[in-house]
Amino acid sequence: MKLIKNSLITIKQKGLIVFLMAVINFLLILFYQKFLPTNLIKKRIFDFRMFLNPIDRGISRTLILFGVRELDHKKILELVLKKNMKVFDLGANIGYYVLMESSIVGKNGKIIAIEPVPENMKLLKKNLELNKNNITTTMQVGISNLIEEKKGYLILTALNSPKFWKINLRDLKSRILSSIIVKINKPNDELLSSVLVKLFLDKQILIDKKIIKFIVCRSERSFTNLQNIVNKIDKQSLITKKKINISFVKKLI
Repeated sequence: MKLIKNSLITIKQKGLIVFLMAVINFLLILFYQKFLPTNLIKKRIFDFRMFLNPIDRGISRTLILFGVRELDHKKILELVLKKNMKVFDLGANIGYYVLMESSIVGKNGKIIAIEPVPENMKLLKKNLELNKNNITTTMQVGISNLIEEKKGYLILTALNSPKFWKINLRDLKSRILSSIIVKINKPNDELLSSVLVKLFLDKQILIDKKIIKFIVCRSERSFTNLQNIVNKIDKQSLITKKKINISFVKKLI
């Protein structure tokens, strides 16, 4: 029942074609788990390539199935990061964000990727080598210990308050609950408008400000939803060869 429910959600959010591709990719995962359990799957993600672990049920599985993960985070990186910047990636995992960051900051940028889990670090280094990435320095270390040693600060983000986190270690729970907590509200119109402009520019579409305002005022306040809207508008404008105006957009959102 859960499988059927998840399948229907995927079809609704991503479309039938994406769902069918995910099914094919899931069969590939099962094949690797059965016959090639020690092998990695190499897959193109955006403008880079990655080795992914078919046994992993986290980020590797998502990328094998769909080829993308957390597009709203990607758009935020594109808005915030600039060429030649220096970036600290805390909890770099297997390098999904590190490789995105590298594409943005360019060959004169610098990235320090911190990851405490040995298995993740091993795959992170493989992915950096695969992409000939020489601007990233890796550090296998627990960030809390490093921060204490350097007398620095750590920012944690989550969907709910720390008091609802299931933390079994009393000392860790006490430290987190005594930290400063700030609630981040949903993105405002200005940020959503900036993201929309960026999404349209990615598709080489110059859009009127009135249309941007029209979309922002009538759509769900999430970056993923904006991405879906822009994709739909771009696709329909190419199919129908019609000019993108408020009347055209109104029929699609």
